[in-house]
Amino acid sequence: MILRKSVGYLVIITLIILLSGCGSGLKEDDSMAGQKENGSLSVKISAVPDTVQKWIEKNQSKQQNKVFRADGKTYVVILLGEKNTGGYNVEVEKIKQTGNDEASNVVSYRVTEPAKGSVNIQVLTYPMAIAALDSDVEGPFTFEQIEEN
Repeated sequence: MILRKSVGYLVIITLIILLSGCGSGLKEDDSMAGQKENGSLSVKISAVPDTVQKWIEKNQSKQQNKVFRADGKTYVVILLGEKNTGGYNVEVEKIKQTGNDEASNVVSYRVTEPAKGSVNIQVLTYPMAIAALDSDVEGPFTFEQIEEN
């Protein structure tokens, strides 16, 4: 009887450990989404400073781009504005420094729209991309959309 109870408790403890995931508690949604070759890092809105989050919340319905310098990092934000359906996405492809004397930075990004005739959720969405650079990058930024072929 005692052996049966011990085995039962052991099974319950094992299930609890397996179901909890034994992880560090850090979820991908709360941190990085992917490292790019140029050192830029795609991040979720919850991982950026409050000033950036507040600006995004205030301006998410308008299509625009902005660069923030905070906490020793540079944050590049691309907002597609308000969309009537799901299926839209924007992704920063690369951030490249150009010029020798006066450095400028070119942000290349790709926009994906829903395929014609596709069935998408009918809800207001606010697609955006946020990239973080590990340093306070000097110079102006320009944005160029990569066109689909």
